[in-house]
Amino acid sequence: MLTTIEAEIEPDGSVTFLEPLRISKKSRAIITLLDDEKPPKREMSEAEAQLAEERFARHFGAISSGNPRSADNEQIDADLAREYGATHDDE
Repeated sequence: MLTTIEAEIEPDGSVTFLEPLRISKKSRAIITLLDDEKPPKREMSEAEAQLAEERFARHFGAISSGNPRSADNEQIDADLAREYGATHDDE
């Protein structure tokens, strides 16, 4: 199984993991050194943000499940509970 986590490596070789690492046995690793600096995040202009929102909104309602209650949270919870409780022996 491959796992990717972010870490910082000091010039002296010491490693600080930036997120939890849980392993159950001795493991091998391949280390890829990245540039120190992240590219600066470019701020969108108001016009660009408006255009992005309009493009995103075009996808609203693009898919229909055929079930008028498919976005009903109570229905979703009931469907999940039914599936988690099913044994799926017939599969």
